[in-house]
Amino acid sequence: MKILVKPAFGRDIDKIRSRLMLSELDKKITQIEKAKSIQNITGIKLLRTYKIHYRIKVETASLQYRIGAVVRGNTIWLVRFLPRKKIYELFP
Repeated sequence: MKILVKPAFGRDIDKIRSRLMLSELDKKITQIEKAKSIQNITGIKLLRTYKIHYRIKVETASLQYRIGAVVRGNTIWLVRFLPRKKIYELFP
């Protein structure tokens, strides 16, 4: 899939201090790049009442984060990367 990154996603990543979480995020982005469709991405789920807004789980043993993404065709926009409890307040 083609990945586009919104500026807010980059700002969210800059705030992360856990190297383990950044490593898991890197693995997930690599998986998204290699995926032929959204069905090949683990931890992705369509948000209720939306048609193109998804959340993607990225977790370590102690941290639970979500990627807020918009999917249109073969392109995925990475919009936000926030803790599980906060993502649903700020995305979409």
